[in-house]
Parts: sequence; C-alpha cells; structure tokens
Amino acid sequence: MPLIAILFLVFALFMLARVPRGYQAIWLGMILFSFGCCILGLTGYIARFGNYQLEGFMLIIPLDQPSWTWRLLSHLSLDAFVRFRLWGMVWFVISVVGFAFSYTVKKWRPGNYVTAGFFLAVAGLLLWAYDPARLFGLFKEGAALLGTPAREKWENSLRLMDTAALWTVIFLLSYSLFRIFRLMATTSILQKRAQALGVAIGCGILSIFSVVLFGLGPASIFNAFSLATTLLPVVDYPIFDTTYLQALPFAGLAALGAVMLSIIKYGFLGTWRIGPLDLDRQITMANRAVRLALHTFKNRFFAIQTAVNMVTPELPPPDDEKMKKIHQQIQWIREICTETLNHLDILYVQSGRLQVKTAVLSWNELWTEARHRCAGRLAGITIQESAGEPVHVWGDREHLVSVLENLVQNAIDAVKQKAHENSSPRIEVETGREYEWGYIRIIDNGPGISRNNLRKVFRPFFSTKSSKTNWGMGLAYCHRVIKAHQGFLNLFTTPGEGTTVEVVLRCREKLDNSVNY
Repeated sequence: MPLIAILFLVFALFMLARVPRGYQAIWLGMILFSFGCCILGLTGYIARFGNYQLEGFMLIIPLDQPSWTWRLLSHLSLDAFVRFRLWGMVWFVISVVGFAFSYTVKKWRPGNYVTAGFFLAVAGLLLWAYDPARLFGLFKEGAALLGTPAREKWENSLRLMDTAALWTVIFLLSYSLFRIFRLMATTSILQKRAQALGVAIGCGILSIFSVVLFGLGPASIFNAFSLATTLLPVVDYPIFDTTYLQALPFAGLAALGAVMLSIIKYGFLGTWRIGPLDLDRQITMANRAVRLALHTFKNRFFAIQTAVNMVTPELPPPDDEKMKKIHQQIQWIREICTETLNHLDILYVQSGRLQVKTAVLSWNELWTEARHRCAGRLAGITIQESAGEPVHVWGDREHLVSVLENLVQNAIDAVKQKAHENSSPRIEVETGREYEWGYIRIIDNGPGISRNNLRKVFRPFFSTKSSKTNWGMGLAYCHRVIKAHQGFLNLFTTPGEGTTVEVVLRCREKLDNSVNY
C-alpha cells in the first residue's frame, strides 16, 4: 500500500515541476501529495491497530512494504502520528478548495477573498479542534466528569463535533467540485469543457475516497470521541472493513488517468495537442509531396513566362484586329503565369517548415489585417463584429493573419454559394476570452458542411470547390499553424444554416518563444 502513496508523491513532484505553467500546478501537486500522505497515515494506522496484510481483488496488498516507509512511520510518537494524519487530511481539503478557486475564478473579487478566507478559517478550526494536545485536555475534562450525569452529555457533544467536522469536510469538497462542474457547464470552448471534466473526475474520485477512507469508520481522522475518552484513536482494536482500501489502487489510477488526459490532450497546465496523429501524418506527407511537385510546376510556368517575354518584343505592333487579339492573349498568358507563380510561392511557403516566433498580439488587430487583405471579395457581404475588450494572445502575426485570411475566404465562398436563395450573405466575427483561453469565431450563414465532408475538411488536397482554383491545402495549413501555436481549431456546422470556425489560443500561460513544426 505505501507504493500507492509513493506513486501519488511522484506525480505530485511532476505537477510541481510544471509551476512555470501556472499556479494551478501548485494546488494540483499539493492535492496529490497530501492524498499520498493520507494513504501513508492510513497504512500506519491499520498496521498499528489491525491486520498487516489485505487480500485485494487481484493481488495481495502488504501494508508494511516497502519496509523503510513502515519503519519511518513506526518511529513517530502517537501524538506526532495523529497530527500527521490530521494535517494530511486538512491539507488535502485546502488543496482541493484552492485548486477549485484558482481554476474557476477569472478575476478575484472581494467576495472570492471573503469565501476563501472563511474556508481557511474553517480549516484552521479543524486543526485546532482535533490537535492531540487539545484532545488530551478534553480527556482530563471528561475524567473529572466520570460518574456524573454530565458525562453522557459531554460524550454526546464529542460525537456531535465529529459529525459536524465530517460534514464540514464533505461540504468543502462538494463545493469545490460544484465550482469545477459549473465551469464545465458554462464555458463555450469545447476543450475547456473536456479539460474541466477530466480534472473534475480526478478530484471527485480522490475526494470520495478521502471521505470514505479517512473520514468514516474506525479509521476516521475526525474521531475526537475515541481520543478524548481512551487516549487512543480506536476503541477495542476493531476489524477494519477493507473493501474500499482494496479498490484504492484502481481508483487512484483512474483519477491520475483523468488528470493526465486533461494535461496531455486538452492543454491543462500548458501542454497541448490538436488533431489525431493520423491527420498529422497525412499533412506531413502531403507537404513533402507538394514541395517536390511545386519545383517542377514553377519551372514549367517560369519557362512559359520567359518565352512569352522573349516573343512579345518580336511581334508586330497591334495595328489590326488580328494582332490586337494576339497581344491580348499574350498579356492574358503573362498574367496567368504571374498569378500562378505567386500562388505557388505562397503554397511553397505554407508547405514548408513552420517557424513560429511568438509575441503578444491582439485578436482584434489580427482580424482587422485579415479583413483588409480580403476587402476585394467582401463587397455585398454584411460583416457583423462582436468585439468586447481587447484580447491578447501569444502568436506569430504573419501566420495567424494568414490563418484568418484562409478562414474568411472559406466563409466568403460559403455565403456566395447560398446568395441565390434569397438570403443576405452574412459573416459574424466574435472575439473573447474565457479563463486562460482567447478565441476568435468566424460564423457564416452559408450552406454548411455535410457530415461526410466534415470528417475530411482538414485532409490535404480535399476541397469541395473547383480544383482549378483550389488545392485543398488551406485548412491543412491552418491546422499546422494552430498546432504550432499549441492551440485548438474547432469547427461546428449545421447543414443548411451555416458554419462556425473557432480558433483558440492561450492568452495567459507562459509559452516558449519559438516552436518549430
């Protein structure tokens, strides 16, 4: 069983090592560390006052292995051992409450300070009420009441204090979980909801087991009645119900798994990942193929452009209709070659290795620049902007503007497809911030995307538009850029009503200054 406690302590060190990513890591590390201490305390408690070995579901769990942990616990005096268990439990409760506040509060207000201060006062009251020195004083007080009618009332007051302490702990833990689940229900960012669900499940499992293992039954930490009447934390050396203790390894792995999922998959504590590995592999292979093919294409078009430039001076002047037509066709070929070479240059850059140089940028400024680049195609389209306070994110200006330009171009193509259906083409742009995430949403009232195409839109070379003007690499490029920024690219669509594309980037946590993908 101490091995399970050591596992929690190791994970706690892993969390604390991520302190530069945010102070939430401190609270999460303290949750795991204090829970590990509670397990050690329970192990020493049962080993002192009960059996040394428990039969688990699929394995036998020795309580005194590794032996050095048991020897360390056995050297503690009874008072020190009781304080170790008490401080571990109260520390766990404070850590869960502190994590809930740090995770759910956007900006601290006076009410938050009052609530947090009240909870700290309650924790201090628990430490004072169940300190062995005070319980020894209660023992002497009870000894003076032996043989008197007041003795029974005194014992009932101790039982009432134990019940009140237990329900106070349950309330504090429940309130903390309520705050996390409320955040999950109110946030509009998909990854934030999944992230909150993961940490809520992890904290919920640990909270339930902390109450069951350390707050109920003969092993309860809040057992003033036993200590104040017998000076021992147990009465008559009871037999411990080990059902929940047997399930602890599996519950611990489930809790750690939920937290690790939030860290690795959904960007908690500064770690991000976007998209399936298969999509990343497809984009990488497509980029290599594109760069190889582009070299040949550019040489062919450059040869055509050079030949046209060489032939043009040798042509007779456009004195008649025939020569005018020839000059117009040559000029058309020259413009086509120039436009194609420009597109190939852009595609070559986008398919190359991304160099992301992050700086503090404003979503509003990025959107303004992207809109300016697309101004020629926005005629006749209603643009509705919903921008509140400026939202600053970490990112590379040129790449992010190119991403927004790609998304706006897609929205323009979508609303023009539906323009003949007597509906005014409209594009809405929303910018905002939720907790550590800054987002921009581009919403169009186009025809939407079918369910079959929705699974393919990020694949390289896939496009529902004409292949003469589209390579199908726009969204693949957007995917690469947002991944390089360690953010998220979300797409929501309703066929027949429109599409919403959401770009989410971190706006508070510390990021590396340069990331290469």
